[in-house]
Amino acid sequence: MDTQNSAVYQVVSALLEDLPRERAQLLPALWRVAESEGYLSQDAMEAVSKILGVPSAEVFGVASFYSLFEGEEGRVPVYICTDVMCALQGAQNLKDAAEKSAVNRPIAVKESACLGQCDHAPAAWIGGKVLRRASPEEVKTAVTEVRHD
Repeated sequence: MDTQNSAVYQVVSALLEDLPRERAQLLPALWRVAESEGYLSQDAMEAVSKILGVPSAEVFGVASFYSLFEGEEGRVPVYICTDVMCALQGAQNLKDAAEKSAVNRPIAVKESACLGQCDHAPAAWIGGKVLRRASPEEVKTAVTEVRHD
């Protein structure tokens, strides 16, 4: 990691300082970084790799497997579950509401596979919180209130 990326390493190291340095902490580490930064940059994933002693290929593999880690720099991710149960319960209406509320805001509305809330469909993940049995109005409010600093 070069000096340009050392600031990233320091930020990630501070975020993970209380985690044991072991492979089993990979997902918790990635979540912490993603929640703090809004997305996982390549530099941040390399820092996680070095700090936990996990091969970078494994870190990238895990991060790319989970769609909730697919954020974009400078944009807050909003995920709408579009799996079967949520689709049947109005996921498209939630997505439409989120997209309308996100106009001219640093927010990226994305479809997601299952959020694990099939018994509470439709579901959305906004600002790190899961909305269950969500309505378009709830989604609009949540998108409007999401922090984007």
